[in-house]
Amino acid sequence: MNTTYVVVAENGIDTFSMKTVTNRLGVSEGLIYKYFDTREGLLFKSFITFQRDITEHIKEETALVIDGESKDARRERIWKSYYRFLLECNYKSLFYFEYRWSYRYNEYLNMSEDGYQSYIEAIEEFSKALLGRSTMTTVDKDVINWIVENTGLYVKKALLGDIEKDEVTAHRIYQMIFFGASALTD
Repeated sequence: MNTTYVVVAENGIDTFSMKTVTNRLGVSEGLIYKYFDTREGLLFKSFITFQRDITEHIKEETALVIDGESKDARRERIWKSYYRFLLECNYKSLFYFEYRWSYRYNEYLNMSEDGYQSYIEAIEEFSKALLGRSTMTTVDKDVINWIVENTGLYVKKALLGDIEKDEVTAHRIYQMIFFGASALTD
C-alpha cells in the first residue's frame, strides 16, 4: 500500500496501475493479485487504511484534555494537529485527497459496509473534535466535509511548495476554513 500511495501521489489516480506498483517493488504482477483482486480493490484498501489512521489521530488528539483550554482554542489545536499530521504523511495525504476528489469516493461510500462504517466513524470523530458534538445533522456533515476538503486543498499546496508550512500560515488557513465553516451554519 505504501507504494500505491507514492505512485498515486506522483502520477495521479487515473494513470495508476498494478503493473506500476509491482515494477517499483520488483515483484511479479501475479503476486499483487494474491492480495488484491483488482486495481480498485487496492486503491480502496489503501484509502480506507489511511482514513483509519487519520481517525485514530483525531481520536488521540481529542482525548487530550488541557486544563483551562477554551472551546475555540481546543478546536484550533485539534485542527492544527490534523493539518500537521497530513503534512507529515505527505504522499499518503496526496493519495488520500486524490482519491476523495475522484469519482471513486462516492462509489467508496456505497462499496461495502466496511467502507461506510469507516466513513461514519471518521465523520463522527471530526464532529466531536471540531464541532464539539457527535450529532450528525446534514449541516454537520456539510461542515465537516467543508473542513476536510478545504484542509486538503491547503495540504496539497503546502506539500507542493506553493505555500509555507509554518505556524503563521497554518493559523491563517485555520481562520479561513473556520470562517467559511461558520457561514455554513448561519
